[in-house]
Amino acid sequence: MTQQGYAECLAAQGGRLVEIANAAERTPGDWQRQIPECPGWDLEGLIGHCAGVWTFVGSSIAAGGPVDRDSIIQPDCTLAQWHADALDRLVAELTARQPSDPLWSFNPRDQTVGFWLRRMANEATMHRWDAESAFDGTPARIDPGAAVDGIDELFDFFLPVRQPNVFAGNGETIHLHANDADGEWVITRTPDGIEVERAHRKSDVAARGPAQNLLLFVWGRLGPERLETFGKDELLTEWQQLVRI
Repeated sequence: MTQQGYAECLAAQGGRLVEIANAAERTPGDWQRQIPECPGWDLEGLIGHCAGVWTFVGSSIAAGGPVDRDSIIQPDCTLAQWHADALDRLVAELTARQPSDPLWSFNPRDQTVGFWLRRMANEATMHRWDAESAFDGTPARIDPGAAVDGIDELFDFFLPVRQPNVFAGNGETIHLHANDADGEWVITRTPDGIEVERAHRKSDVAARGPAQNLLLFVWGRLGPERLETFGKDELLTEWQQLVRI
């Protein structure tokens, strides 16, 4: 996505989270709704997590460096209000700057505003899906382009920087193929971690499906049974067990 696209995605997906939180304030029992694909997490915990993330990132941007996470507590207002205010501040801080402006981030490979635009857009997208999944019915679809970008971000940042050895192996390969967007990846397990190519190549196992389902699989929200698979399915099961973001 473009940087403008990230900003629009953050505002839209975050705005939907605001709607859900506001509705929960009117029906307090909704706060205890469980997030089906995140055992032990309810809607209150999810919105609290998002409010804390928006506050931490917005405050760190304003300060020019990371603020103390222990200093982030809910102010004297409702959870829904904290969440909405923190999101508004975050969007304002990000859109007041150029994507290429230098800025601290916890990604040593990308110390720019653009990193945070992407990270926060993908954070809001995933957690909007989480929040909607707590209610009866099917969450609104994640846009295929946004889903592809979320997969790319996992391979660009989270695994190599935050969990470099979590899926180490001995040359086994996984091919992921989106059938509704331009997205294909070949994952090779090495003793030092994974190597990822944007490619179409025969692998030990292939998994094909909508980009949304691939995103939800690699992020641990859905199992491989929601994908069309060919080959050694046990590699997909192992991914699901080991890769937890």
